[in-house]
Amino acid sequence: MKKFIVLLKFILNDLLFIGGCIFILLAAYRVNTNIGLFLTGVFFMFYAYLLSSHARQKER
Repeated sequence: MKKFIVLLKFILNDLLFIGGCIFILLAAYRVNTNIGLFLTGVFFMFYAYLLSSHARQKER
């Protein structure tokens, strides 16, 4: 049980970020499909940048 709580604390920030992105994208797709597609690409690029910078920091 303690290992699960530690794991949850470790990934909670990522889960909340992804959940927030999902709700923003759902709202954007309801407004306009093109806006939703654009925001999907932006979120994917932003998250890839965050993952790559996080990986670079771990290497140091």
